[in-house]
Amino acid sequence: MAETGDLTGAATLFTAALEGSPAVADRAQAALGLAVVLDDLGDTEGARRADWAAIETGDPDYAPRAAYHLALSHERAGDPGGAAEAWRIVVASEHPAYLPAACLALAQLADDAGDADTAVGWWERVIDTGDAEYAPVAAHDLAQRLLEDGKPARAQRVLADALRGVDPGGYAYARLAVLIGLTHLDQAIGAFTAAVESTDAPDVAPLAVELLARTLRLRARDAEADSVWRAGLADPALADQVAARLQRDTPPA
Repeated sequence: MAETGDLTGAATLFTAALEGSPAVADRAQAALGLAVVLDDLGDTEGARRADWAAIETGDPDYAPRAAYHLALSHERAGDPGGAAEAWRIVVASEHPAYLPAACLALAQLADDAGDADTAVGWWERVIDTGDAEYAPVAAHDLAQRLLEDGKPARAQRVLADALRGVDPGGYAYARLAVLIGLTHLDQAIGAFTAAVESTDAPDVAPLAVELLARTLRLRARDAEADSVWRAGLADPALADQVAARLQRDTPPA
């Protein structure tokens, strides 16, 4: 009945099965079915009560599925606390079909709340599952956070490990490869900055100024790039060479 669109009829039968069946698995399945059809009918609170009924059976299959459904309901409603509670129930079940998604969701919730350490722990747990769908996503998100925190070397290690387990022809591989490229750019920025700050030798400093400024621009750090060019042009010992390198950006008249 649910599959043919008779949601009200399906809800009636699921309720009867939930109330009348002595078997735990049958009650759990009926409660989850009831939650789904009530959700489709727009009865969010009734659906959540049915999800909890399934969860409370402790059934090893339907209880975590109901917790998953409940978590999504809270996420749609913009309720991170309710979502996190449901996702933790999924995690506690250790059901392999739902564990990676739950850990990834908890990582995102923690990151959104500004709790980077907790988010990192959840991302690492997703990666440890080796799940083909969710582990590459977690590796990308973890590496992105590490890169933003100024830890490009650690981000590279995370991404390199992830790339070894991903199909080179797929979207996930391309996404990880782009990010590992960005980690190399950030490491280059650090190296070029050290060179600029450590010497004014005419055979090194002008090149370091140029490379630093151009790499900063690749990372959309235009104001910093302009500052590097200005500093180089203000140094009497370097100005001519820096100006010559800068003018390569200017198209011919």
